Amino acid sequence: MITARKTNRCRYCGSSRLTRFLSLGEQPPSNSFIRSSEIASEQSYPLDVAVCETCWLVQLLDTVPPEATFDDYLYLSSTSKALVAHYHRLAQSLVPRFHLAAGDVVVDIGCNDGALLRGYPADLVRVGVEPSKVVELLDGSGIHPIKAFFGADAAQRITSEFGRAKVVTATNVFAHVDDVASFVSAMVDLLDDDGVFVIEAPYLVDLIDQTLFDTIYHEHLAYLSLTPVVAFLKTHGLTVVDVERVPFGASGPAIRVFSSKSSSRPAVGPAIRTMLRDEADWGIGRIDRYTDYAQKVEGIKARLLELLENFRRSGARIGGFGAPAKGNTLLNYVGITPDLVTCIADNNEWKQGRVTPGSHIPVVSDAEFLAWQPDYALLLTWNYLDFFLEHSDYIRRGGRFIVPLPEPRVVP
Repeated sequence: MITARKTNRCRYCGSSRLTRFLSLGEQPPSNSFIRSSEIASEQSYPLDVAVCETCWLVQLLDTVPPEATFDDYLYLSSTSKALVAHYHRLAQSLVPRFHLAAGDVVVDIGCNDGALLRGYPADLVRVGVEPSKVVELLDGSGIHPIKAFFGADAAQRITSEFGRAKVVTATNVFAHVDDVASFVSAMVDLLDDDGVFVIEAPYLVDLIDQTLFDTIYHEHLAYLSLTPVVAFLKTHGLTVVDVERVPFGASGPAIRVFSSKSSSRPAVGPAIRTMLRDEADWGIGRIDRYTDYAQKVEGIKARLLELLENFRRSGARIGGFGAPAKGNTLLNYVGITPDLVTCIADNNEWKQGRVTPGSHIPVVSDAEFLAWQPDYALLLTWNYLDFFLEHSDYIRRGGRFIVPLPEPRVVP
């Protein structure tokens, strides 16, 4: 039996002023796709969200031990062509921007199957840190794999074997870390004096403005905005030098934060002051911004469930399209079962033949799904909507997507 640890102090500033504003119920880890024979032993944990009224970091109150989420981790970045293209664009933009040259060390923390690292030129020393079995896919790729959770030991190993890093990326992983202070301290030891640390994570403002509650799950311990990140990194000797809003990321709209060692006296771009002012005007420090969001989440749950049940009563066949981790938050919170959504298509072979955690909907291959061709498909990978409308065989054959967020609707 694996138990979660209740958090009573902010992960960034240590304050005890944590106010819960949203509860999504008890849920299993979102990437723990299981076999039908394992349903009886499945564990669930509270999914409660709070805001720190000192530094305004939004975070989960319960921390599930890493072994419950990463021992049988089935997420593969490279199964999404759109995400691979996104990561390649990022890697390719970093080369000229930070004057990377042959032999320079670049490190991706939480590299998964190497989707980002493969976007760099092969003459760089590419190092990937990944705790799950997915790291085995890097064998023979020209990327140096390190199977570990990132920390002081991994940083020491990298610097000893390869030297300090010119660029360290943490895309869709920085917000996963519970002991984030130790994580950043180790990263600072790894980073070259003129190096840059790049964070990409779902952006809190988008999550709230677009009511994207499915981005909330146990892996994502924090939901980032620039205001708390700037203050937190400063305490570790890092200066945030630039920031970008990215309309497309692994889990939806994202924020990309660039920081360098304060000792190098880096120049701070104008985007920092602008975004900090915008966040203050938006209401980053107003508790009603968060409580209003919780009410909107409840409304979407009711409307989506009504839409699905109306289709079912009319005799329509409903499937699901894509089986991302975030989709399981939505399925479990809304209460969607195989009675409503018969099966879900996903091209990740590791997920096929299993069932979704909590809701226990079978995951099938794209070919099986197309052979069935349901009338509607609940698009759990809604952030890829434009891509699938253009490229999906399911849509070409007359299928229609039920897009759950930011507001339930049917397209085309």
